Amino acid sequence: MKQRIGFLDIAKGIGILLVALAHNDLQSYAPFLHKIIYSFHMPLFFFLSGMFFRPQTTLGVLTRKRFDSLLRPYFFTLVFIYFAALFFDGTMGFPVAASRLLKALYANGFSLDWVAMWFLPALFVINLTAWAFYRLTDSAPRWLRLLALAAMLIVGLLTLDAFMPFSLPLGAKTYTLNGLPWSLDLALVGGFFFLLGREVNANLSPQVYASPWALFLSVLVSAPLLWFSPATIDLNTRLWESPLINSLEALAGIVFILSISRLLESGPAWLGNALRYCGRISVIILIFHNPVQSYLTPKLDALLGSHPLNALLAYPFAILVPVILAEIFIRPNRLLAKIYGVADEAAG
Repeated sequence: MKQRIGFLDIAKGIGILLVALAHNDLQSYAPFLHKIIYSFHMPLFFFLSGMFFRPQTTLGVLTRKRFDSLLRPYFFTLVFIYFAALFFDGTMGFPVAASRLLKALYANGFSLDWVAMWFLPALFVINLTAWAFYRLTDSAPRWLRLLALAAMLIVGLLTLDAFMPFSLPLGAKTYTLNGLPWSLDLALVGGFFFLLGREVNANLSPQVYASPWALFLSVLVSAPLLWFSPATIDLNTRLWESPLINSLEALAGIVFILSISRLLESGPAWLGNALRYCGRISVIILIFHNPVQSYLTPKLDALLGSHPLNALLAYPFAILVPVILAEIFIRPNRLLAKIYGVADEAAG
């Protein structure tokens, strides 16, 4: 069973709860909160994912491990939802299901019905990017590696919308596509935060996040930027309106969540345990929260009358349903537990 670090599981738990909330039509009824969450939530997940990256791992081992943790749940879920649709959706025949599955193999947010799943293949690509980065900078001094890291962010931001959209001629037809397959066009920006997580974890003590100064400075930096600047981030749509302001917001947001997580580590046990649990099943919540909200919100509109806050009523179920799936269907089943990355907890 892998050793867990409590405050990082708490940070993942906070992060995934914010992801689900941000996908809750939040922009319509709480636009400023939506802006706050989007200012850091995806950089946070890339940062957390990179904290324990091991550059010395061989490419073959890394590819196999990341396939198991990221692509296995991705592909299994895709096959499952379209196979299930053939039986439960009377309007979807085999040709439609097959075409949607084929389209989903492009594996970015514009090709998926369950959009949030774009993160999994994107993170797989970013792991390989990080491996190549360390192979190229392995013998370089740390200052040069950090300089290369900064250059990676700058180039990534300057080219972020280069493929939004782009034309791809195939035979007699030309297809217009948004973003590269597997979100390859996010490899530099996402890779920066992933690699930064590894560099910070390797060179700074976790005690840094326990300092009240870390929390204070993160708020001091982010609050005026969020309040006065209209610039926003949305990595799925390749939006990063201000390279400097949005980058500072993202970095400050990461520090803020890590600091809050360290505080909660010694806070009420029930709250810390709940957030740790959400962090440990974050992949399951990531995959299943959006269809739950998309299904329930129009049902609530029909029942209660159309209102933006109906989406908020659906939010608890977006967390509860993945928890039920995890506890009743996934963890007790050895195969599903392995596919969705909870085999260690299930075995414990």
